[in-house]
Order: sequence, then C-alpha cells, then structure tokens
Amino acid sequence: MLDKYFKITQRGSTLGREIRGGVVTFFTMAYIVALNPLILATTDSTGAFIGGGDRTNAIIIVAAGTALIAGLLTMLMGAVANFPLAIATGLGLNTFVAVSIAKNSTWAQAMGLVLIEGILILILVLELIFF
Repeated sequence: MLDKYFKITQRGSTLGREIRGGVVTFFTMAYIVALNPLILATTDSTGAFIGGGDRTNAIIIVAAGTALIAGLLTMLMGAVANFPLAIATGLGLNTFVAVSIAKNSTWAQAMGLVLIEGILILILVLELIFF
C-alpha cells in the first residue's frame, strides 16, 4: 500500500531506504528545534524578546512552534504533494533576521519580513507541485 501510494519502487527506491532516509533526515533536522530558539530568543530594537514575554518563555514558544510547523509541513509535503522533502526553518535566514534586522526594528516588523519570505517559498513549492 505504501509503495503504491508513494511510488517508492517506481522512483527506484525501497521501503528500507526510505525509512533509513527518514531517520537520517530526522536527526539532521532535530538540532533546529534546539538551536532555532536560542537564535530567535534575542531582543529587538525596543528590548522586547522576539518570542514575546521573558526569555525562558520565548525559548519554549519558539521551540514548540519550530517543532510543530516543521513536523506538520513535512508530513503534508509527503502525504499531499507525494514528494519526499523535509521542510523546516532556515537557520541562515533566522540568524540574519535575529542579528541584523531585529536589532534595527521591532520583532513584529522582522517577523513580517519572514512571513513575506515564507509566502514566496510557498509559491515556489506550489509551482513545483502543480507545474
């Protein structure tokens, strides 16, 4: 059933390879859940924490959000798009936002720029799926 839905054999793979690839991808991406909050739990130009509240709450909120969104979007990419691609936050972009942009703007303005970037990536992914 899995082979038929995901076309594993047709794509030149096996179920074992896909499971090993999934485990490797999970461990490769797991560091993001720990590192992303440490990067984004910095302050903006007004001294407010990017995640809101105090630093401890900011770290917890960003970690939970990172794990939830990465897990949900990766499952959707596999189940709906039938494309084996893990989706998570880009640490390069997060570091740039936290260090360069958020220091010179409010956290809301910085996250607005991240939202715009996310919409552009979504458009590119949808183009890949439908065209």
